[in-house]
Amino acid sequence: MKNILRNRFYQIFSLFTILIFLGVGFRGDDDIYDRINRNLDVFGKVFKEVAINYVDDIDVDRFMKEGIDGMLKTLDPYTVYYGDQGKNEIDLIVNGKYGGIGITISYRDSAIFISNVMNGYEAQKKGLRIGDRIISVEGVDLKDAKTDLVNKLVKGAAGTSLKMTIQRDEQVLDFDLTRQEIILKNISHSGFIGEENDGIAYFKLDRFTSTAVDEVETTLKTFKLKNNFKGLVIDLRDNGGGLLDAATGILNKLVSKNNLLVITKGKKKDSEIKYFSKEDPLIPKEIPIVLLVNKGTASASEIMAGAIQDLDRGVIIGSQTYGKGLVQIVKDIDSDAKLKITTSRYYTPSGRWIQEKNYFRENKFGVFIDKETFSQNEFRTLGGRIVYANGGITPDIIIKTEPESEIHSALLYKDMFFKFGNYYLDKNPGIKIFNCTDAIFEEFKNYISTNGFIYKSEAYKKIEDLKKIADLKGYSNGFSQDLEKLSGELNKENSAEIEKSREELKRAIESEINRRIVNEKEQIEALFPSDIQLQEALRIIRNTEEYRKLLSIN
Repeated sequence: MKNILRNRFYQIFSLFTILIFLGVGFRGDDDIYDRINRNLDVFGKVFKEVAINYVDDIDVDRFMKEGIDGMLKTLDPYTVYYGDQGKNEIDLIVNGKYGGIGITISYRDSAIFISNVMNGYEAQKKGLRIGDRIISVEGVDLKDAKTDLVNKLVKGAAGTSLKMTIQRDEQVLDFDLTRQEIILKNISHSGFIGEENDGIAYFKLDRFTSTAVDEVETTLKTFKLKNNFKGLVIDLRDNGGGLLDAATGILNKLVSKNNLLVITKGKKKDSEIKYFSKEDPLIPKEIPIVLLVNKGTASASEIMAGAIQDLDRGVIIGSQTYGKGLVQIVKDIDSDAKLKITTSRYYTPSGRWIQEKNYFRENKFGVFIDKETFSQNEFRTLGGRIVYANGGITPDIIIKTEPESEIHSALLYKDMFFKFGNYYLDKNPGIKIFNCTDAIFEEFKNYISTNGFIYKSEAYKKIEDLKKIADLKGYSNGFSQDLEKLSGELNKENSAEIEKSREELKRAIESEINRRIVNEKEQIEALFPSDIQLQEALRIIRNTEEYRKLLSIN
């Protein structure tokens, strides 16, 4: 116990020291060391007193982790402590790799299911499937377990063994697996799209890890080998970001030499760093570029989109991006623990700080002393266009995708697409590609009806609430009868809603089943014709005059 307490005390001391010098300020520097020592002394005494004398036994490692997490919650949302599982998590963030078997899991109906199986890795090779329910890992019964525990059990050092028991329909199967190094690609799809003579290339960039620049460079060189290369679409939708250096490295391939790409500013006045493009681009300036963005476009993706927009190098299409204007670095706390800490803000070339979440204003803990405010007026691009910092990057052409229908959301919430996928593939093994015909849609409707799906729209729930109020308040019979009549009419509307959303639901069924039987590239391509943002990107690139007009001062 003494050794554990001593190690944890040194760990918290290291953490406090890093926070002091890299992220959290105090009033003046004259008494800072005295205050650090005094606070550490108090913290250590409280921790030791509780760990030794509390009425129940305390898991001191967990107790310390909770204390650290609680402390970091008083800061911004992106400063995070990683304990003994930190190496896997950091490797995933920085290098896009981790030790595992190549599955994604999800929590459905109080159980853990495999929701995706990666091509070419151990899980696929040994025969695990989407829809398998995981019963135990390494002998640990997963009844009532959450995904965090299962991820912790499944992930580990490459080359180590793993035993897993799953339930598939009525069968219980045991698997002996070996963990591998799982490497996530930065680019999930690339190629020429549109009409044959368009010459429009496309690639979907999913993350910015340490290998992203090389992947993008190889992809762009492949495009250039085609003599009819006339335009480029880069899909940054749902790209949550990654490394700053990866973003600036990719920008070097796209914009002219000696252009300002991004500015970072830390706590100290002399901490400002300006990043410039240092090489001639791979893509000539006359090749039009369109970036696709949405609310899931964040961090390094926004650095890239902000630079492309501010330098008038391309057109941004989609919806408002996430709005993360902070930069983190990873620091070692000890051999088993790491800290991802916010050390600076970043600004686009025009000077925009695009942070959406105002953690100064929203933070109720009051640990910040200098509650600095930022004047976010209009800014101008290199060519003089007006742009704004309204929390994220505002596209040049805003195209919002249609929101899911209420019935779609209800079916998704009850996992009906997932369950029907299991049912259908069990009945129809070996199919190569799936199209949801009207006959299959009727089968889906019958399946959800016989498997307990009851659709209650928001309007229906409001009427149910009114009925309860009427009973409670003793309203007249006439009022209750009117509610019953209205409820009956609404039930008819609810029954008709699934038909109104037929095409949307058929696409969801196709997506769920095809992701189990076709590869990722084919899944992405299947969505191209109905992707209104992508189709607009193709239209803009084909229309040279409109493209140029969008990048000029109106």
